[in-house]
Parts: sequence; structure tokens; C-alpha cells
Amino acid sequence: MIRATPFMRQAERLINRNPTLFGPGPLARRPAGGIAAMPPLRGLVICATQGLAVSLVGGMVYKVFIGDPGIQAIEDYYKENPPR
Repeated sequence: MIRATPFMRQAERLINRNPTLFGPGPLARRPAGGIAAMPPLRGLVICATQGLAVSLVGGMVYKVFIGDPGIQAIEDYYKENPPR
């Protein structure tokens, strides 16, 4: 048997023994709903799809409202300095 040291007693206090949060073991926690309650592969696919959709919408909003400042700077340069 391992002798109880101050470190072991302190580590024992860190363990959350709330049965309503974790159930019988720390891996037995079940989310109420949403992506986390889905099977792993399905949740991953939905999460990746949502991330892709948000990034595409964000890119389009940026392109429409802000434009492309790099391209605009190049066009302005060639308007001021036309090629020979």
C-alpha cells in the first residue's frame, strides 16, 4: 500500500466526485444534445462542414464589403504609371 503523503492527499482533493456531472466515471459524461452527443465521425463531419460554411461566408463578406486592397493598390499603381 502506498503511504499517504501530502502530495497524494492534495491530489485526492483535486478529483471531482460530482456524480451528476461525471456519473460513475470521468468518461461516462454524456452531453444533453448537440454535436457533442453525436457519434464521433458524424460530429466531426458536421463540425468541419459548419467551419467551412462560416469561412466561405466570411470570405465573401470580406470580399464584397472591403474588396481586395492588394489588387486595388496594384491597379492604382498602373493607372498612375502606365506600361510603355
